[in-house]
Amino acid sequence: MACRGSGSSLMLAGLIVTLVGLAVALTHTFEIPRYWITVGVGVALLVAGAVRAALGGRRPDAGAS
Repeated sequence: MACRGSGSSLMLAGLIVTLVGLAVALTHTFEIPRYWITVGVGVALLVAGAVRAALGGRRPDAGAS
């Protein structure tokens, strides 16, 4: 397995950790009920999937192994 693009993987991991920390801080600050957190995560995943599909998220080499 090649280590191609490991810098971008680290940046993505950092972005995810930052967003989770920001979400935790905002939920405590504004006292948001837990069930809305689940809804927010679901909506965020749907939006991320739609954006990835719209931008052509498949790599040319992502075929069968």
